[in-house]
Amino acid sequence: MAILIQASHVAYAHGGNQIFTDVTFELKDGDRIAVVGANGTGKSTLFRLLAKELRPQRGDVVHQRGLTLGYLAQHGTLDPDQTPYELVGSLSSDPETLDRELARLETRLTEPLTDDEIAEVLDAYNHTLARLDEGSDRDPGAVIVELLTGLRLSERLWRQPVGLLSGGEKKLVAIARFLFQQPAVLLLDEPDNHLDVEAKAWLEQFLSTYPGVVGLITHDRYMIDRIANEIVELEDGAVQTYPGNYSAFRRQKRERLERQAQLRELQEREYRKLKESAEQLTQWARQNPKFATRAENQRRKQAEERERLDQTPIPILNRRTIDVEFTAERGGSMVLHGDDVSKEYDSHTVFESFDLVIRHGERIGLIGPNGAGKTTLFRLIREEETPTTGFLRLGSSIEVGYFAQEQESLDGTHSPIDLVRRIKPLNEQQALGFLIGFLFDRDDALRPAGELSGGERSRLRIALLILSGANFLLLDEPTNNLDIDSVGALEDALIDFGGTILAISHDRYFLDRVCGRTLALDAGVIRDYPGPYSWVMQNLEKGTPLTRRLAQPVVKPQPTSKRKTARAGG
Repeated sequence: MAILIQASHVAYAHGGNQIFTDVTFELKDGDRIAVVGANGTGKSTLFRLLAKELRPQRGDVVHQRGLTLGYLAQHGTLDPDQTPYELVGSLSSDPETLDRELARLETRLTEPLTDDEIAEVLDAYNHTLARLDEGSDRDPGAVIVELLTGLRLSERLWRQPVGLLSGGEKKLVAIARFLFQQPAVLLLDEPDNHLDVEAKAWLEQFLSTYPGVVGLITHDRYMIDRIANEIVELEDGAVQTYPGNYSAFRRQKRERLERQAQLRELQEREYRKLKESAEQLTQWARQNPKFATRAENQRRKQAEERERLDQTPIPILNRRTIDVEFTAERGGSMVLHGDDVSKEYDSHTVFESFDLVIRHGERIGLIGPNGAGKTTLFRLIREEETPTTGFLRLGSSIEVGYFAQEQESLDGTHSPIDLVRRIKPLNEQQALGFLIGFLFDRDDALRPAGELSGGERSRLRIALLILSGANFLLLDEPTNNLDIDSVGALEDALIDFGGTILAISHDRYFLDRVCGRTLALDAGVIRDYPGPYSWVMQNLEKGTPLTRRLAQPVVKPQPTSKRKTARAGG
């Protein structure tokens, strides 16, 4: 297969931090790679190097001549005055405009140019030719509609200025723009952030049949499984590739590390034998000079084996991840009881009337499109808002712990140590020891929380939630900003948690591992499914009737007053 991008012996450092030391790998026709690794290992930096947004300090990144490449950064910018429809279609031009661009580039080639400049002009020329060919094969307007509809961007937003859109809506526009371009190589950095489950499923289907090369950075393990045919793992400044999807990668990596551990044990055993032999011969040489030469040779072999051992990386079968353990008092058997609950804002119905019962020990996933009202339900449970009708009542001795999606619950002016000590009476050293279990070093633990990265803030909020002693956890996208290994540690801890969980998440792998019951919210209706996410989806695809609405709409006299959310006493 043709090599489209070749990275050879690439080294790169930033701010005194050596990110890559000697990276060599290639992207070929048909590749669908997923780049994985802990936060801070350089996944985004690798894509920027491949896209030639960054220059390596050593080594080379070479593109096939005429290569077209689209790179979607995590935090890109869009013209705030243009509409989504205009922005997505801005990469399409009429034939006359493209012909003028070709003529301009042909004129440019007659000028004195360096080899690099000639290559850039030829790349632009070939790209323009490709766009001209594509224009005869597809209707740009139909493609724009297909992309925006598939990504579930509301049609009412298509003609609004992008500056008025939310962060998640802007991300959808950026994705659609790159998919419309159809470059030979598509590099997507966290494209699924802010996407709901249905939009993710559509994007997976689109990328799995994409005619070019796909490079993907994501923490969504289902997305990796369904798209990738090769995993590129970044670890300790180096790259290791594995054929297959994420599930195959986990198995192969474990097997590779186990083989390395066995080899390391054999090497260490051999070294110990050489050391014992050298010590014995040295002792004999003190008594009999004829052993001196043999002792010297054995000490030299011992030194060579020691040097070989020192140059061999120690395989780490279990990388350090978050040290998480949730403990809580049990509370009552009835955790939450809702009766005839509805919610409206002006003339907009968020929920039709429903009843709800959550009992001790249940782990429930709350799913639905963005804007369906999932976070509103959390606000009702936390008594930040009141229902339009009915009530939601917490059971006896129930303490709610809330994990907010956008860190609004975190005081950014205080350090992690200060925030820990606000909740629990610990001295500074005890608080630091607690935070070390969440991958914080001393410097990070003393910095204002507002200066922490997204992943660090997520880890801090998990730490504070644990200290709260809550027995009913409301989790709003708890896996956001966590690397895959840390997500796995969080899942393990939640599975062992002795209380009750209601979790909003677009992470389907998380929902399947943690939640045994599913509430689906869409178009004002909440439906209750007695199983995890994948079980629900499989049965719905088969047409199996699974459930009913939590409550059918009922016609009642208009209430004269709104009943307030209450907490059950005793």
